[in-house]
Amino acid sequence: MRVHALAWFTPPTLPQPAPPFFGQERALKALEAAFRQGGHGYLVGPSGLGKRKRLLAYLQGRTFPKEELVYLPLGEEAFPLLLGAGQGRALVEGVESLLADFTPALFREKGFLYAKSLVEARHEKEAEALLKGLAAEAEGYGFALTEGEEGLRLSGKGPLPPELSARLEETVLAYVDVRQRAEAEVAALRRGFAERFLLPKAQELKGRFPEAGRYLDWVLETLLRAAALEEAPEVERLLPRLLVEGGERVVYEPNPTPERLFGHLEYEVQEGVLSTHLGLLRPGALHRASGGVLVLEAHRVWELGSYVPLKRALATGEVEPLAPRPEVKGPRLKPAPLRAQVFLVGPPEVVAFLEEDEEFLELFPFRVEFSPEIPYTPENVAYLGGFLEAEGIALTPEGLAALADEARRLAGHKERLDARIYRLLDLAREAQALKRPLDGPAVREAVRGREERFALEEELYLQDLREGVVALEVAGERVGEVNGLVVLEGPVPLGRPVRITAQAGPGREGILSIDREVGLGGQVFHKAVLTLAGYLRGAYAQVGALSATVSLVFEQSYGGIEGDSAGLAELLAVLSALSGLPLRQDLAVTGAIDQTGRVLAVGRVAEKVEGFYRVCKTLGLTGSQGVVLPRANLPHLTLRPEVVRAVEEGRFHVYAVAEVDEAMELLFGRKAYWVHEKVREALAHFQTLENGEGEKG
Repeated sequence: MRVHALAWFTPPTLPQPAPPFFGQERALKALEAAFRQGGHGYLVGPSGLGKRKRLLAYLQGRTFPKEELVYLPLGEEAFPLLLGAGQGRALVEGVESLLADFTPALFREKGFLYAKSLVEARHEKEAEALLKGLAAEAEGYGFALTEGEEGLRLSGKGPLPPELSARLEETVLAYVDVRQRAEAEVAALRRGFAERFLLPKAQELKGRFPEAGRYLDWVLETLLRAAALEEAPEVERLLPRLLVEGGERVVYEPNPTPERLFGHLEYEVQEGVLSTHLGLLRPGALHRASGGVLVLEAHRVWELGSYVPLKRALATGEVEPLAPRPEVKGPRLKPAPLRAQVFLVGPPEVVAFLEEDEEFLELFPFRVEFSPEIPYTPENVAYLGGFLEAEGIALTPEGLAALADEARRLAGHKERLDARIYRLLDLAREAQALKRPLDGPAVREAVRGREERFALEEELYLQDLREGVVALEVAGERVGEVNGLVVLEGPVPLGRPVRITAQAGPGREGILSIDREVGLGGQVFHKAVLTLAGYLRGAYAQVGALSATVSLVFEQSYGGIEGDSAGLAELLAVLSALSGLPLRQDLAVTGAIDQTGRVLAVGRVAEKVEGFYRVCKTLGLTGSQGVVLPRANLPHLTLRPEVVRAVEEGRFHVYAVAEVDEAMELLFGRKAYWVHEKVREALAHFQTLENGEGEKG
């Protein structure tokens, strides 16, 4: 079937504000299910879809609880506490106020000084009475009592009488006891005075924050002990650490190392001693996203060694900050509750690797899958324009239409748009640099510029073609030769014709692919050759066993060959070699086949058609040249305007076929049954020759 009408271009369209997940309704549905159930998930799809950015845009309008996370010291340990919004800051300020009240000025008040003086005076009087009694008794023995740096001693003439020595020892012990009781009473007085002053404030804090009761009791006891001992408390080791306060609860962590995910306790060196305290505790992304959402790149989580500890945290529901080196003195941290909802973002190859882990699927039950293509509809084109405008692109309706055409070409289908919108954004920015607001010509100029940057190899190929270095004909007829079509993959995929030749003779080897024999063919290519052989056995079964050897080769092809899209071209070359009938060289052929003779769709047909058109244009258009392709590929013909015009004006042709016989009639210029008959005659002749050789042996 000859195809005449190939116009497919997008009409001018006005942009409309785009929802974050336009065209990705499947992904949106999965995401909404994840948020309804509060489960972790992962976003999967090719690069360029804007998976992470779309998720963050979707989350912008959502509200999340903003609990505050406080770490409270308690002796050798520190434990986490979750409080309502603003409560964490209030607790910290309350404790700071309590500690600020504990100052030396507290014990310079008149009331305390008076009570202290009474205690000291009473014990001083008792101590003086002890000394006076001992002095009077010593005087009777002719000794004098003195008090110096060495303590109490008796001096006089002669040896100290035993009874007086015992009395001295008894008095010293009593004197020390009086001093100790004085110190204890003063300490109790200091503690009681501090308690009367601090206890009401501590009780008020406990009333407001009952969850912190143990901690507040410990702080109060530490302060009272410091008061009794006349010591200055280490304030930094008493203060709570407000780890998460207010702020945005949608967190994207681009560098998810264990330290940045789980938080860590830094340390300091003082006089050669390593020590730490809660003031040096740094929050991790899992802390900062508490009550909200944490977004991570899957491959970065794996590369940076955070995957296993992240799984452990999700499984236990706890976030344990990383501890410093063992020799560092400081509090041991208890893990905090994990309240963040975690989403990983990654391409299919990374996610497929993670999905092999059963624990991953248990911990991340929600797969949010993005389609690489979205339906081509006026609404989606308008949304595409709205997305570009939101990214700062000024464009006309014609410019949007040209960008949509590129999206359809990238998708390789007239009724689909490539969903890699951020690649289109890059193209739009390049076009906008040429003209603002960008229009259709600016977009087409940007596309040409991109293609030219990768066009050196194609230019050299066309030069070799003109000079005859590449042996290829686009006119006339040849036996056993046909122009197949291949695609060179790369940043800009290019279609290119390749000469496929076949030679046939009597034998028992069947179809012999030279490319396969030397290891240049991939598995799918091998399958296509075997399928071709299956077709021959079925189509010519009445002749009997195939007594033929047919060699096939892709001429001047030195790289690997993969795919089955040359199946139809190879079959035509084989039939020509068997029948001796020539094939048209002005037609190039692409299409896969099955064993029943049906022609099957292949990939990148637009690039293949354009590639043969480019070659024909280089060598000279004759008006009869064209491409034969599967009828199933007609929706994929997103051809450049130049090729569409050439087809509409009859300077180039496109033929769509559904069966092998249709292609045979186009390439051979004869009815298919006549070609089949010639092939049968040749096979019968080969069989006769084979049988004859067998009889001679």
